[in-house]
Amino acid sequence: MKTWNTIRRCLYILIAISMVTGISEFKTSELNIWITQILSVFTTLLLIYIIMPSRERNLLKTIYFNLTGRKSFIFKIKYNKHENLKYDDSKVEMNQESFYQQSNKFNQKIEQLQMQKNSLEETIDSMNAYKQKLSQQVNEINKIYQDLSYLKNEKNDLLNEVDELKQKKEKLKAKTLSSQYTEFLQYQAKKKLNNIDNFDGYQFENFTCKLLSKLGFQDVKLTKGSSDYGIDVLAKNGDTTYGFQCKLYSSPVGIKAVQEVSSGIEYYKCKKAIVISNSYFTPHAITASKELNVDLWNRDKLLDLLTEIIE
Repeated sequence: MKTWNTIRRCLYILIAISMVTGISEFKTSELNIWITQILSVFTTLLLIYIIMPSRERNLLKTIYFNLTGRKSFIFKIKYNKHENLKYDDSKVEMNQESFYQQSNKFNQKIEQLQMQKNSLEETIDSMNAYKQKLSQQVNEINKIYQDLSYLKNEKNDLLNEVDELKQKKEKLKAKTLSSQYTEFLQYQAKKKLNNIDNFDGYQFENFTCKLLSKLGFQDVKLTKGSSDYGIDVLAKNGDTTYGFQCKLYSSPVGIKAVQEVSSGIEYYKCKKAIVISNSYFTPHAITASKELNVDLWNRDKLLDLLTEIIE
């Protein structure tokens, strides 16, 4: 086969050389030579087609039919099978039992993978449900926050209204406590003070206890009469304890009362000493009260306190 293909290729080469020579002589020849050359070329092409293998002829037919638009000719190439190439299946041995065993293993593996897939899908579904639940909770929290913000604004508005009402109340109170009303209260206080001038010492001490209670003092009480050590009334206001000496005089109170109350607070362990009177104090008493840190409530102070507690 190889030898025949070699001979055929050599003939192709000789014929091609002959055709090239004939064509080169075709330009300078006369008419009879020209006709002879045409016949020679035709004969050469025919000879090539005849000695051409069927495979190459089918290729030429396919090209020709495709160019002329006729029915296409399918060109098929046959491959030679190598006779020495053989598949050795002697080592492949598998009986039915081993086949079923391996198939069962694969089926079990497939079932495991399917179970894992289902488990993952369930996990994804649960996570999506949890995500939706979290979204709902976030929406609820946002709503609550909005409600709190609204309530906070409402609270601020109410506080502003309360402040406005307090201001109106103070204005009304200021209007109520006009000069005429103040004069009326002072008239009542003076009338009460004139009645106090007619009290005796014991009545004045009881009046002082009632006055202090109305003013907001706590634990108001009288001391023992004869051995009072200069203190007639004890009272407390917050964390401060007070010792009061009551002086019902028709003349100014002297320095002795200041000295007595100053010494009396040490006995009763009071923090503050006060002398209260329906009268006024002498200059020496006023000077001593400053040195001994004693407060003096004279007739004017008592009048202001009475004006404050009158209902």
